[in-house]
Amino acid sequence: MSNTASSSHQSFTSFANGWLIRHRYFVEQLMCASSSDETNSITLEEEQQSLVTQFLSHCLQYYQEKYAAVSIAGDNVFTFFCPPWFSSYAKLILWVGDFKPSLIFRLTDASVDDLTSHQRDRISCLRSETRRKEREVMRDFALVQQSVADPPVMLAARRVGVVGMVDGEETDLEEAMEVLKSGMAAAMNNADQLRCSTVGKVVEILTPSQAIKVLRTIGELHLRLRELNVVERDHD
Repeated sequence: MSNTASSSHQSFTSFANGWLIRHRYFVEQLMCASSSDETNSITLEEEQQSLVTQFLSHCLQYYQEKYAAVSIAGDNVFTFFCPPWFSSYAKLILWVGDFKPSLIFRLTDASVDDLTSHQRDRISCLRSETRRKEREVMRDFALVQQSVADPPVMLAARRVGVVGMVDGEETDLEEAMEVLKSGMAAAMNNADQLRCSTVGKVVEILTPSQAIKVLRTIGELHLRLRELNVVERDHD
């Protein structure tokens, strides 16, 4: 791993720790907003909308920083597909390095019980669109993996540590690994964009009070998965 890649990973880890502190604060704010009993509904709705906007910006910052780190991660790009800052439980639901975008619909169903028929129709359409895009991401990701599994590359890889590589095979293997790392980074970026856009589109369909409930559920889930990681480290 190059010094630049190592520095990038350490920088993102430091950012993620600070981001988590701010995340806890936002979850507390979402909890308060979802249980507020203010009588001035106009003022309440404005405050809820402001909090929704702030929380979405907070989440977007995470993925922007992650994209920057992955772009210069080099060999360390593989780390982002199984992040050490996630618990083993969190890794069970990983999809291209993070949560599957369609998970947001399950969380919405669990959080909001007053959707109108129009909202349900719009969410149903969005669910179908998201699943189609998930398949596209997985198809592109599979093509990247398949390119590395081509016979000449696999033959060169098998020679490593056995009889050594002949002229040209080492270059083929290095080029294949660069293609794999670049392809994986691109797949993760596409997946992250889909994650962000799906959450944003769901929130657009909801009222501010409904959005608060969904974002609170998302925020609490992320905290639980990170806190499980702390418990696991304490028992190691």
